Amino acid sequence: MYGPMNININSAKSYFLEMMDEVAKGNEYFILRQGKPIAQIVPVKEDSLSRAEIVERLFSYQTLK
Repeated sequence: MYGPMNININSAKSYFLEMMDEVAKGNEYFILRQGKPIAQIVPVKEDSLSRAEIVERLFSYQTLK
């Protein structure tokens, strides 16, 4: 596992699937816009939420258009 990695928002869009593979391995990302962090992607801790709770939360978010 590496330390948190920084990635520009435009690159994050292009490499989203690769980033998710890395997050699944335990890595974290800070998404940057104009060099400033605007979001953090971290792995879900298995013991904090059940799979059902995760699915419920995912479906509760509205799709961005």
